[in-house]
Formats: sequence, C-alpha cells, structure tokens
Amino acid sequence: MPLDQAKPRTLADIIILLETDASAASTRTRHRISAINRFCDLVHRAPGDVSTDAPSLRGLLDGIHPAQYCITAKTLSNIKSALADALRTVGSLPKDDPKGARSKAWVEFLDHAGAKHQAWSLSRLVTYCSNRRIEPDAVSDDVMGAFQSHLDARLLTKDPATLCKEMAQTWNGIVKRNNLPFAALSYEVGGQYRCRPLSIYPQSLQDEISRYLDLLAHDDLFDKDGPDKPLRPTSLRNTEAHLRQYLDGMVLAGEEPAKLTHLKKVVTTEKMKLAFKAIIERRGNNEIPVGLHNIAATITGLARHYLKVDPAELDGIRNIKKKVFSDPSGMSDKNSERLAQFNDWGNVARLISLPCQLMARALDNPASNRSALLAMHAAAFSILLSCPMRAKNLASLDLERHILTHRKGTHTIYTLRIAGREVKNKEPIEVQLNPGNSRLLHTYITTFRPQISSVLGSALFPKTGDGTPRAPSNLSSDLKYLIYRETGLVVNVHLFRHIAAKLYLNAHPGDYETVRRLLKHKKLQTTIDFYAELSNQWAHDRYDVAVLSKWGGGND
Repeated sequence: MPLDQAKPRTLADIIILLETDASAASTRTRHRISAINRFCDLVHRAPGDVSTDAPSLRGLLDGIHPAQYCITAKTLSNIKSALADALRTVGSLPKDDPKGARSKAWVEFLDHAGAKHQAWSLSRLVTYCSNRRIEPDAVSDDVMGAFQSHLDARLLTKDPATLCKEMAQTWNGIVKRNNLPFAALSYEVGGQYRCRPLSIYPQSLQDEISRYLDLLAHDDLFDKDGPDKPLRPTSLRNTEAHLRQYLDGMVLAGEEPAKLTHLKKVVTTEKMKLAFKAIIERRGNNEIPVGLHNIAATITGLARHYLKVDPAELDGIRNIKKKVFSDPSGMSDKNSERLAQFNDWGNVARLISLPCQLMARALDNPASNRSALLAMHAAAFSILLSCPMRAKNLASLDLERHILTHRKGTHTIYTLRIAGREVKNKEPIEVQLNPGNSRLLHTYITTFRPQISSVLGSALFPKTGDGTPRAPSNLSSDLKYLIYRETGLVVNVHLFRHIAAKLYLNAHPGDYETVRRLLKHKKLQTTIDFYAELSNQWAHDRYDVAVLSKWGGGND
C-alpha cells in the first residue's frame, strides 16, 4: 500500500492520508478529496463523523437520489466512483479480484445462459470462484454466503444481499432450463418472517379451516351459522393468514405440527398464551407486535361463533385479546415518515408535475410501447391526484362502468363514478376531473390505451395479454417504482390519500370535514384521528410568528 499508515476510521482520516501522500498534488488525488467532501455535503455530515466501513457508506449512499439533490445521475456515479477509488488507495476498501482466465467448466456453464445479460450478471461470481479454483459443480449456499461476505467488504454502490439474490435466481434458472447436474441455490424471498404453510398440518385441521373460511365467504348462502354479510376476499385472506400465524406460533413454542389435528385442540387459553409468547419472543424486543391484536380477534371470533367454546374458556380467550390490544387509530409511523417528505414543497411540485412530464415524454414518440406505458402511468397518477382512492378501485376502473364524459366547448370532461358496493367502506365515489387532468386522461384513452393491449375490453388499465384489469398489487408496485425512479420519493398508491389530506390541511388547518368528504370517511373522528397531528406544525408556525419572530426581530 502506498500510504503506510494506520487504517483510517473516518473519511477525515482518509483526507489527511491523501493530503500527506507524495502524490497529493496530482489531479486524481484532488478529485478523490473533492469527492469525499461532496459526498459529506450531500449526507449533511462532517468527514470526521463518517465511518469508512463499506456497509455504513452504502447505507448513506442509498439515501441519495439525483432528483432530490438537484444533481445528475452521472454526477452521482462519478462521486461514488471517486469515493471508492479513494478508499482503495488508502487500503480501507479491499481491491476487486483480478479477472483471470476462466476454466472450461465455467465457459461451458455460461454458454448455457439464455441471454448475454444473464452471463454478465454472474460475472462477479464467476471471477470470485475462478480465482479460488471453485468449479460450477462445487457452487453451493456456503459458497454464496462467503461470496456475499466478500462483496459486503468491497461494494459501495449496490446491496450485496440483493445482488446475491439476483445471481441465485439467474443461476437456478440456467440450471433448471438446461437440466444441469448442479445444486440449486436458496435465497431470501423477502425481508419479513414467513410462517409455515397450512400444508404441514394434518389434513383434518386443513379441512376444518377450509370449512370455516367457506362459512365466512357464504359458500352456503342459507347456512344459519354464517355471518350476516360474506367477508370480502381480502378479509378471507387475512383470516387465513392469522390462523397460519397462530399455528406457526405454537410450532415455534415446541408443538409438533402432526399433533395439531383439530381446531378445538389448538384454540384454547393455554395454547393461545403459548403461541403469543413465542411470537413476541421471535421479535426479540419484548414488544407486542401491532398485528397480534388482529390474530387475537380472529381466534376469538372462531372460538365464539364457530367452535362455540364454553363461557369460561371464552372469557380466558377474551382476556388474552385485551392484553395484546393495540389502538390502531391514527397514522402508522411508516406513513408519517413518508408523509414528511412533503414538508418540502419542492417534493410536492415534483409529484404534482409528474403526470404531465410523463405524458410529454410519451407524446415525443407516440408509436412506442414504452410510451404507451408511460402514458398509462401518467393517467393513473392524474386520477390519484384528483381523486385519491385505494389501489383496488384504481386498478378496477372500467370505461363503461366508471367513466362518464360530457363536452365543454371543444373539450371532453371526464367524471369518475364508483358505486358504494365496490368501495371498501361502501361510500360511493363521484368526482369530475378538472380540464387539465381530463385532457391528459383523454389523450391516454384515445391515443395510447389501444397500444397497451390488442385484446378488446373496457378496462381502463388493461393487461397486455388478455385485456382484463391489471392486478392492484402489480399496478401499485409499478407506480411506486416509477415515482421513486423519477423523483426519489417513496410513495405508494395509498399514500396519495394522506398526501391529499396533508396538502389541504396545510392551506386550511382544522377543516377536517372537507378532508372527510374528500377521502369518503364515514365518521369525522376517523379523519381527526388520522390527521390531527398534521396541525402540530401549523401550531408551531403560529407560535413562531407570534412569539419567536418578535424576539428575533428585537435582536436585529
């Protein structure tokens, strides 16, 4: 190493080492130091407060989006590259493995890749293995684990876990398609804990749960034991998930799945305590998970209405439900954090102007399939800004059932009308779009929608293959990704409802009734519970004007 010094702990140490090196006057060294200072400015930290370890730096770099910092993607890429170069120069970041010759086995394996990008995506893994004389038939989960640790100490720009997951998926695809005699690699499907499937339990228990769900769904309309109204598909899925989580808690506590044969054997006060303790301990912080009350409510309803347990046992189950109670009123911490992005009016402008920007880009090349998708997403955004609705209602919009038109001079004005039976809280939606959003929607419907799907249909946002409405989850994830890519903002479809409330209450503090009507809440208290905290900043601003500004003015 050219700089014979103790290993630096902070970026300030690296600057000192670079400045004291014999080549400090070189252009490249000045560029390295400049990149360190620029990076520190972007993350609002002093060089002496920033650790040199790769995971910490990755976390800080991950929070920088070009749109949020008014820089180009190229500028950010240059800063990352120069920062990594500086770290390698002083030995804080290990150098990449040299690209040596690949063995015949590796060349043959990569020849099986279906496309060049697949072979390219595995290049880091191939280089790592080649330098350690690991052939394809020896690649295993242990090798991938060591490889991920290797990347974790070196990479600044990408998450090693994500990279290894993508490589494992590519590897498995090549092995499966070509029937190669190599091991399939495992990878984490998601960051959340996944409970065991119902299929691991005895068939008798599975059948009972299936009958109970059929009852809740009104599979037999005239069954006297069924609920007054059938549960919606989402509620049925949640009920099944709660039962899976409950059973999983018992297995975590040491119960053998094969012995859990009937609902009456597993829905007891003692089993409930056992399962809930295991779920709480799995979290590792001794806090009651927010969702535990929902599981308790499902188990209580099952015990009372379906199993009809005796009163003493039911009282015990109800007491456990009370102990894990959590008040769900108000906004979640995650939504509050995401909503705070819009304390910056620059971010408000970025989001509101996004539909017009996307449509303008689509019109630059109207014959392109990519342009058609941009126009579709622009139309979805304009609807959400005009009439914030849930993802299911957005994805289900239909030209014949939900879209009304009338002429205003030479323009077409659009009205959205959704019957109450199609809305979660049964409150109907009817909104006339303003002229600007009507024009944008008209352009999408008449110019771009026919390019999305060649199959005749009336879905406003059709699938390419069959013309049916896009799945709410797919449309929602596409919109979330596009917003982040274009603006650096983390916004899902449901957050548009909170954004609308925030922006209106900023202009009209305390006018919760208008927000209630806008979001179709049945009760005013629901609106107040969610958005009262938004008035806190308004109160501080008034205090600032009334008191602190006068104090500051007196010191001028």
